[in-house]
Amino acid sequence: MKKTLSLLIAVFLLLSLPSAAFAGGFKTPGNSLVPGTISIGEAPAYIDPAKPAIVFVQGLTNDSTVWYNENDMYSRAVAAGYETAFVELNDSGGTPKSYWDNGAMLAGQLEEISAHFGGKKLVIVAFSKGGVDTQVALIHEGKYPLVSNVITLSSPHYGSELADLANSTSLGWLANLIGQNSEGTQSLQTGTMNYFRSITDNRFEASQNSYFSLAGTRTGPLFSSYWFGSGFISGPNDGVVSVASSQLPYSRSLAVGNWNHSEINKGYNTLSIFQPYLTTQRAAAFSSFSTMEAHEKEIQPFDTLLRGGEQNGKASESFYVEDEAESLVINWMSASPHETVTLKAPRGPAKDYEVTADEDDTMFFNGAYHHTIEITDPAAGKWTAETVTDQESAYALMVTFTSDLNDQLALEPSDNKKKWALKTNPGLRNKSQRHAEIKMFSEIGFAPGNGKENRGPGQQIRQFKQSGKAVTIPSGEGTYNMTVEVEGSTPAGQKFQRTVIESVFVDEEGVAY
Repeated sequence: MKKTLSLLIAVFLLLSLPSAAFAGGFKTPGNSLVPGTISIGEAPAYIDPAKPAIVFVQGLTNDSTVWYNENDMYSRAVAAGYETAFVELNDSGGTPKSYWDNGAMLAGQLEEISAHFGGKKLVIVAFSKGGVDTQVALIHEGKYPLVSNVITLSSPHYGSELADLANSTSLGWLANLIGQNSEGTQSLQTGTMNYFRSITDNRFEASQNSYFSLAGTRTGPLFSSYWFGSGFISGPNDGVVSVASSQLPYSRSLAVGNWNHSEINKGYNTLSIFQPYLTTQRAAAFSSFSTMEAHEKEIQPFDTLLRGGEQNGKASESFYVEDEAESLVINWMSASPHETVTLKAPRGPAKDYEVTADEDDTMFFNGAYHHTIEITDPAAGKWTAETVTDQESAYALMVTFTSDLNDQLALEPSDNKKKWALKTNPGLRNKSQRHAEIKMFSEIGFAPGNGKENRGPGQQIRQFKQSGKAVTIPSGEGTYNMTVEVEGSTPAGQKFQRTVIESVFVDEEGVAY
């Protein structure tokens, strides 16, 4: 009798313990954000064996709280009867890694989660870069048998132009200072991701799960970091990732909605859309790879000027505005907040503009501040912008032009993206039908390697400089980030300036992506 009573008391005490951890070292959501940690969500009132367990995968610079802090995705999933699990990847520790590193970590976590749920099929719901991490785990690490379907929410399957921007010579100072020029950001450059697609999409493993995607097209609020980000992204986008980049050749697009990048993973926005595909059996997607067209990024417009560098005290940048410009948006982006930005127009005294320091939300520049000024009907000629800070900082000046001149210039690739030439339209000709004087200067940052290994001490970024009307990519294997500066005079003789940033990956056989 005493043994029975003791056993009952022991069982009662065990059941009464706080559920901060499970057998095997699992946590409950919010109790540990250490990389490699797995959290198991609250069990639903009734566990339906026909429903899969959902594994929620974070994005770049996120941790698992992105699913349940100011987000009802987790609570809605449990209320709908699903068992849930959350993973912490390298980003949770504040050091975003490439999808190769995160994918390898996720592969081991999926094994543990599958065992915890008795081998029940899993469905992965992945936000942003988490969708790319997931493909490494399933395809390159071979964990596809554990999973039926994959839902990707605004995942940059073809990279993001903001990753190109963060690795450029113009904004690299700022990204380095705020700690956002990470291995995770470097791996999401568009050229590197095009290469990743070439070694991923034709593998047998890629056809063993059904993929479903959602994308957003909202870039507001006006002058927010999402509005800023959208200016560097070709085509419809959510301020961080384009609609085209969010879709795989073999995925089924479930919705393209009015969400920015921070809204697409909210339960009240999207759970009901992808819920029909939370099944233990593979849901119907696309059955053939060969019928899908290859992704081609649109040519970037020439509507922006970029400058940047270190700042300790006063920082000043000058730029030229042509008569065709109808308006300007001047964005002084920096590692420290400012209350004013001083502008000097071509005529008249310098003027201090009161500005609001808006923190960046794009994930690629977290920790930076945007200070935005809009100028309508700007005077043609030389302008100067400056700020002052008493701390070590870095800055980037971005001037976005609304101008007919934007459509007169294009940087077009040729020779399998090994060469890029500046093209001018007839609008940039004077009365003698001669092209206006235009000069082009290019600075190329080169990170050697095949993209799978992290850069070591012998693999620092090298710099190449070129001038002329074309850019030629060297032949070494690695990632090339091009900052192309264009300066010229309109037919009326007014000076103008623009900047374009592109990235290209060259493989060991010399093929460019």
